Amino acid sequence: MRKAIGALFVLLLLAIGYYWLWARGFEDRVEADSVPIFVPVIVTPSLQLASGQVLLYKATNILDAAPTKFRLMLYTDDNGVPFFYKDFTLEPSTTVSHVYEPPMGELTLGTTTVHAPQPVRAIFAPVPADDPGAIRRIVANVQIMRVQSGSNPPSLESPVFVPLERCRFEPRGFIPYTGGRWFWNCAPEMSPIAEQWRSGRAHQGQASR
Repeated sequence: MRKAIGALFVLLLLAIGYYWLWARGFEDRVEADSVPIFVPVIVTPSLQLASGQVLLYKATNILDAAPTKFRLMLYTDDNGVPFFYKDFTLEPSTTVSHVYEPPMGELTLGTTTVHAPQPVRAIFAPVPADDPGAIRRIVANVQIMRVQSGSNPPSLESPVFVPLERCRFEPRGFIPYTGGRWFWNCAPEMSPIAEQWRSGRAHQGQASR
C-alpha cells in the first residue's frame, strides 16, 4: 500500500512539473503559432482626385489551381471604419475589377475652399474568417482614370497608376489549442493591438496604426 501511495505521489509530482514546464513555454508557443498567419494586406495612400476622375481597382489570382477570396474596403480620411466594402471570389488565373467614383465634397487648401471629390484610401484584405493568407495569392493595381467625353466616340485618357504597399496586421484574437478557428479583422486600426491577443483576450479598443 505504501509503495502504491509513493508511486502515485511521484506521478503527481511529475505531472505538476510537466504542467509547470508547459505553462512556462505557453507564450512562446502562442507566438510561434501565430507568426505564419499574420494577415497580409495591400493598402493605398489617401487619394485626392480631380473632378471627372474615377478609381479602378483590379486584382488577379496568380494561381492556376484554386480560387481565392478577398475583400476591398474603402475609407475616408476621418474614419477608421470602411464606408464601403465588397467581397470578391477570384477563379484561378482570372482578374476582377471595381470602379469607384468619389462623391463631391468641400476641400480646403490653405485659405481656399473648393468643391472636389472626397479623398479615399483602400485596403485589399482577406475575407474575415476565411483564409488569412489570401492576399499572398493576388496581384493588385489601382488606376486613376478619366473618360474623355469631348471626343467622338468617348475615349479614356492615359491612366495614372497608384503606388501600393503590402503590410501585415496581427489577428484580433484566437482560441489556442482547442481546434477553434482564428478570427480577425484586417482594418488598419487593428495594429498595434497591445499584445492583448496573446493572452486570449480580444482587443476591445481601437489603436492607430
